[in-house]
Amino acid sequence: MKSKSQGFTLLELIVVVVILGVLAVTAAPRFLGVQRDAHEALAQGAFAAFRNSIDMYHSQWLVDGEPDFDQVVNYGEGDVYPSETGFPISVLATPPTSPILVGEQCEKIWAALMNTDLTIRSYTSDVFPSNTDIVSWYQGTSTCFYYYTTGYSQGEPLPRLNYNTNTGEIEITTGTPHS
Repeated sequence: MKSKSQGFTLLELIVVVVILGVLAVTAAPRFLGVQRDAHEALAQGAFAAFRNSIDMYHSQWLVDGEPDFDQVVNYGEGDVYPSETGFPISVLATPPTSPILVGEQCEKIWAALMNTDLTIRSYTSDVFPSNTDIVSWYQGTSTCFYYYTTGYSQGEPLPRLNYNTNTGEIEITTGTPHS
């Protein structure tokens, strides 16, 4: 007696390939969006943590008796100095001579207040390419801008946090980097 080998017919194989193709086409966009959603959630979480750090710093400033801008507030890593209204404005080795925000301080404020694995750098000539998670920006005002760049490309709107050192106001939005 001969045993007959059983296998798939060409038609059955084509049906299976078509089904897998349809599944791939319908599922791929859904899975590709998951990575972007994860980056957006990470940015929102980091920005919320920064907001909490600013609030905690201000509370410590009040507890410390509202020290002047040239006195360290006992919160954060390093010597974090307050604005005249009690919000972090500088991180210096020596006391500041005036309560004015300068550009490189935005990066230092983030690093001093945040205990995170996210990396940060100051804006130099452009936001992209970026080998860090956060790029800080300063425009000569009392506001620091923080862009979350991981998972985004040039030209795309980025998650952005605006921090006003005079009022402590935090605005979380989406925007394109300043130029």
